[in-house]
Amino acid sequence: MTKITLKAPAKINLWLDIESKRPDGYHNIESIMQTVTLFDVLTLERLPHQGDPNRRNIAISCTTSELACDESNLCYRAAQEFFSRLGITGYSVAIHIDKHIPIAAGLAGGSTDAAAVLLGLNRLYEAGLDTDELCRLGCRIGADVPFCVKRGISSVRGIGEHFKDCTRLPGCKILIACAGEHISTPWAYKRLDELFDYKRRGAAIGHFTERLEGGNIRRISEGLYNIFEAAVLPIRDGARRLKETMLDGGALGAIMSGSGPSVFGIYDNINDAERVWRRLCDDGVTAFICEPYYE
Repeated sequence: MTKITLKAPAKINLWLDIESKRPDGYHNIESIMQTVTLFDVLTLERLPHQGDPNRRNIAISCTTSELACDESNLCYRAAQEFFSRLGITGYSVAIHIDKHIPIAAGLAGGSTDAAAVLLGLNRLYEAGLDTDELCRLGCRIGADVPFCVKRGISSVRGIGEHFKDCTRLPGCKILIACAGEHISTPWAYKRLDELFDYKRRGAAIGHFTERLEGGNIRRISEGLYNIFEAAVLPIRDGARRLKETMLDGGALGAIMSGSGPSVFGIYDNINDAERVWRRLCDDGVTAFICEPYYE
């Protein structure tokens, strides 16, 4: 096999809280992450060495000019980590990204692409690395990458390296919309550091997992939580208005994903979801109707 094409699903946070700030400046999180049926599509191809067995080449291309295709791209870093782990000193690979997930929107678009590179190279090079090993490689790339390797629904802690299986969401429609505002994740974390003393907060993720286990989509939707809303919504009108539009349009619950600016709403009625989707699209908002995604 010299070529492979893979789907890379977007991620939403059904629950997101911060446990503490670490001495290294990173934050320990508690989150329930869920992949959804909004995909980037990646094509990976092994290229000839062109006579130099020690040649090192990672060529990235993308359908949008908004995404950097240089060494700063997480896909580039994922490929580097993979080849380093296997001790492969000479390689040449082309990675093409057919981009559909909004960029820098709290949907793990870059992380899921990096995870797809790890999964794809593992198959292309017949490396035989298991999911746990690929997740460990993912930790070296970004906090969301390990979950994007695993996919489905999980409770995630630490800086993304600790997983626990969760009860699957009941059948529902998930409307995702991006406000078009840029939210800097480092800025959002800094803002939360100013607002909260994490040690004095009582995390209640256990209550949300109980709602999942109960299987009632209305109760689950009413329990959605994202600590980043406290930092973002008061000063970003676009995300706040999206949330209000979804709730007014019949969403059982609506919340920001990650550090934003994307917002998603959960619906048990496809007609309600489609009606709000059409309204948002008419207003020029990028929006998608999805479902929970499991492999």
